[in-house]
Amino acid sequence: MKKIKIHRCSKRFLIIGTAVTVLIIAASTVLYIGAGRLFDYHLATDISEKLLAASRPVSVTVCIGSLGLEYFFKQKKSE
Repeated sequence: MKKIKIHRCSKRFLIIGTAVTVLIIAASTVLYIGAGRLFDYHLATDISEKLLAASRPVSVTVCIGSLGLEYFFKQKKSE
């Protein structure tokens, strides 16, 4: 198997972005489960839906940003 090397900055961006995405989804889950018991039902479900809807663009941005950084560093290295 070919070993893939990722630049340190790209890897850090990918890890931090993944952590942010997981936190958004976890917060959405907590709000959805706690709606009506711990939080106001309508407000909690509304915020939960908005967080869940925002998680996809955030994850796509993280992937594109990591690939863009990797491309930038590969181009810089080849010059």
